[in-house]
Amino acid sequence: MSKVIMYHYIRNFNKNLPYLNFLHIRDFKKQINYFKKEKEGLAKIQDNLDEILKKKKFILTFDDGLKDHLKIAKYLKKKNILGLFFITGQQFLNSDFLSIHKLHLIFGKFPIKKIYNIILKNKIKINYNKKSLGVFKLQKNFLDKKNPHSEKNLKIFLKTTLNNLQGSNRKIIDKIFDNLFLKKDQKKIFKNFYLNKKDIKYLDKIGMIIGSHGFDHNVLSKKNYSNQKEDIISSCKILSNILGKEIKYFCYPYGGSNVFNKNTIKILKKIKIKYCFNVNSKNWTQKSNKLSIPRYDCNEFKFGKIYKYN
Repeated sequence: MSKVIMYHYIRNFNKNLPYLNFLHIRDFKKQINYFKKEKEGLAKIQDNLDEILKKKKFILTFDDGLKDHLKIAKYLKKKNILGLFFITGQQFLNSDFLSIHKLHLIFGKFPIKKIYNIILKNKIKINYNKKSLGVFKLQKNFLDKKNPHSEKNLKIFLKTTLNNLQGSNRKIIDKIFDNLFLKKDQKKIFKNFYLNKKDIKYLDKIGMIIGSHGFDHNVLSKKNYSNQKEDIISSCKILSNILGKEIKYFCYPYGGSNVFNKNTIKILKKIKIKYCFNVNSKNWTQKSNKLSIPRYDCNEFKFGKIYKYN
């Protein structure tokens, strides 16, 4: 039984993103040392992924193709530790942030009141879903100073609502983002946000495994067969063209029991994807579905606490 661990942002504190949730790189290194001392130990670069299952190892995975991961990969190489890096494709075609990352940057840089005031000032209409609308109805004024929970409720409302707009309504996210970040600043941030082609080649060269994380990081099961096929195949093709070899590993955006369906599996089998990784706090055993390998979040283990601005 192996334990597969999932990571996202791993960095030092950045004063330009004071509200971003992340794992401090200091704690990441502590967690790595903790895993090393455990009975299972960590999967090594020279290990065959097919054989790791039998050896009962900790396997490290990193999602979203973030620039953070370049420094992490260098650290793993130094320690002879295997890492699996799952990368999206959209940013290579349009040089723009994925909607999910625009939200991370919006909520990571600005206090909730400023985000709300920008929405009001620019008369940005948000299509409320039932869940977020319920929170909205809890109070007449989110910024009521007499209500100690007003700001917290506003944060819940905005995050819940905007997270559900990443599909057809992502233009709303774009509008909020463009009102908060100047175009020249967007370009600077973008350059240092994602791994570039050179970085990906380097990761592959030093023995890391590269896999697809979908094209635009939207839930695949919400797309029809044709759109799922385009998403999966295009994302794999982009990475395949960068590395000059076929992509055999995939990781479902978001993860969970409802993020893929029969169409997804059919497409993945057709293009001969070997392993697919999901999110589910269970061990990877010989009985596990190879197209839905469970992963633990790093914060489920010692030293994995995410840094949060209170």
